[in-house]
Amino acid sequence: MKKQLFFVAAISALLFPVFLFAENITIAQSSFGDTSVWEYVSNPGQYQEEKAHWGVLRELNEHRAENNAPFWGIRGLAKNSEGKSYYHTLSFLPQQLVGVTNVSLEFSYFAEGLDQGENIQWCLFCDTTNLFGSLTRSRLDTSNEWETVSIAVPGDADSAGIIFRIKQQGASDFAGIGNVALRGETCPERGTFPTLAITTANWDRVEISLDLSEDMNLLCRAENKNYFVTNRPQSESTYEVGASLGKNLVVSVNEKTFSDEDVSPGSTYYYKAWGLSSEGAYSCGSPIKEVTVPELPVVDVAVPSVEEGTLSDEAAVVKRPEIDEKLTVLVDVATSRDFLPDPGLFFSEYGKGSGNNRYLEIYNPSLETVELDGMNVCIFKNGSEAAGQTLALFGSLPSYETLLICNNKADAELTNSADLVSAKIDFTGNDAVALIKGDEIIDIIGVIGEDPGTAWPIGEYATGTANHTIIRYPYVNRGSATWQSRQWEVLEKDYFSDLKRHDCSEQRPGTLVYEALAVPEDGLTLSNLSSCTLYYLRAKTAYKGATGAYGGVCGPFQLIPEPGALLYLALLLIGASFLRSFPL
Repeated sequence: MKKQLFFVAAISALLFPVFLFAENITIAQSSFGDTSVWEYVSNPGQYQEEKAHWGVLRELNEHRAENNAPFWGIRGLAKNSEGKSYYHTLSFLPQQLVGVTNVSLEFSYFAEGLDQGENIQWCLFCDTTNLFGSLTRSRLDTSNEWETVSIAVPGDADSAGIIFRIKQQGASDFAGIGNVALRGETCPERGTFPTLAITTANWDRVEISLDLSEDMNLLCRAENKNYFVTNRPQSESTYEVGASLGKNLVVSVNEKTFSDEDVSPGSTYYYKAWGLSSEGAYSCGSPIKEVTVPELPVVDVAVPSVEEGTLSDEAAVVKRPEIDEKLTVLVDVATSRDFLPDPGLFFSEYGKGSGNNRYLEIYNPSLETVELDGMNVCIFKNGSEAAGQTLALFGSLPSYETLLICNNKADAELTNSADLVSAKIDFTGNDAVALIKGDEIIDIIGVIGEDPGTAWPIGEYATGTANHTIIRYPYVNRGSATWQSRQWEVLEKDYFSDLKRHDCSEQRPGTLVYEALAVPEDGLTLSNLSSCTLYYLRAKTAYKGATGAYGGVCGPFQLIPEPGALLYLALLLIGASFLRSFPL
């Protein structure tokens, strides 16, 4: 028995300092006026009644908080002029959880008179992200009594906040929120986080500085800030540059300044840092910093110099502009300012109308008949990156002709006109539709891997691809591998007047001679040009797979034969004329 008592006493002695050190504290608590220690934002929404907004009260329909403390109250949320009800929100901004653990978020609330279709909800935010993915709903009516709620904050979170929402439709309903607080236990291992700052953002790098009392730190980069919510470094674990922390990438270890050059122009990135103590424990993480890398610079090219200028050489040299040597300069050459590629197949008409009236029309604007074997119409549903429906095409499409494909259950006006009828032509407004050959996208409507909600917008039409007919404008002469919403005219649904024909009155022949030619340091030699043709140039920059916008169009220019060749040609013409003056 004495040995057992001694063992218990020994264990107690070891644990006593820990229990003593882990003090329960209030991290943040709601109060009112200039002394508020937890900032909040209320959104009254757009209602007809001025009284329908959050207010700081001490009594609401005979409800009082404990100790007569003030609380946020709301009542009488009528519908707006369109007959719709909106949620009113009360938001407590995320607080950094520095030096604490076992954190909980607590509050009290009451709801009186809320019935079907009316509710009060709350949503815990961690690291500025809704951790649970959906709102947690309370009971519709609390029988006029205050209730207390305590929500455990995940141990991986570095900050926490909460949003309250309420929807009422009658003036006799009431609700209140009070005693909002974050509480936890002291934990020195989750000490002061690093101060992270983006000092420079250029098209080829992001410059970052870290300020931390410790000499050691860990910096990660993510392509989505949500990745930081539950992915934090583990104590007593070491990480090297290039290692993965969940979906995050470790980009720097133990550096006060860092230049991240593994970035793509025009892309958005998120950064977060942790301090590391000498005992191997990581601090609370820094606030997330967002940065968008600038687009590549725009570049112009000059009219090329004619190389030697002889008719036989038929070549011109494009000088490289004075620009950062890390950038690639790409040049296009065309015979007009339009820089049009050669004509190719494209979707000329699309219809998502009533019932099963779904159809696609494909147009061939070229002078040659196009073989359709190997081509597929693919439908990517609800933001999926994999095709849910694939319809193989066959046969050929003659010059200036259309191919009409429709759903097999469409109206007779469609099925009787269609060249191909299939149940696979089944799409809604938010599905991407593509014409694909092998791995090449010939033309597309929408964006693969993205779900726009109801439909893809086109101009002023928020639901352009839903319950509408859309027709390609007459100037388009080929498809595009990316969604070109500006190339479409929006008409009412079930508009069938232009089926099996396409207006190509504004189409022009292809003018593109060369595309994306890289300009070396000593200049680019353009060969196989005609001395009697006018040419135009344009250029853009490229870096690590990204390309910038085109600069201005340069030209026209024309090859000029050298003076000796012109003199020789002139003598030949004079001699021929002289001989013709003497009859045989």
